[in-house]
Amino acid sequence: MKTLVVYYSRTGNTKTIAEALAEALNADIDEIIDLKKRMGLLNWIRAGRDALRKKLTQIKTQKNPIEYDFILIGTPIWAGNMTPAIRTYIKENPLEQKKISFFITSGGDKRQHVMDALREITPNNEYISNFGILGKLVKKGNYKDKVNSFVESLSFD
Repeated sequence: MKTLVVYYSRTGNTKTIAEALAEALNADIDEIIDLKKRMGLLNWIRAGRDALRKKLTQIKTQKNPIEYDFILIGTPIWAGNMTPAIRTYIKENPLEQKKISFFITSGGDKRQHVMDALREITPNNEYISNFGILGKLVKKGNYKDKVNSFVESLSFD
């Protein structure tokens, strides 16, 4: 099964998890680049506002998801929501009928809310499993066992 791990990461936590998943699954990886400035305090505030308002943004990617059977999509949580880059990726790409999973990094406990929102905007997919982890665990390097457990839990029956 041809697998793609696609993600957006502003601070590197989601990137770290994406790289670990891609390695464990022997998958291709694609970073979503948000063409809007998101670094710095003022842009961080604007980013949270854009996520809260469920705005789209301009993005750049390298891989075509049509070429893959299974796609893992990763996002941090901003203001209790998925990032505009992930929302845009899902809206702009034909993911219908694909097997998908989501993975989320967060500073708090809004993971289930964001998982529900991701499933809501991808109603025509087969969900395999989802994974969430606190950013502080990623920063401390305490994520490898959790990633491995998630990968072992994946079932494609």
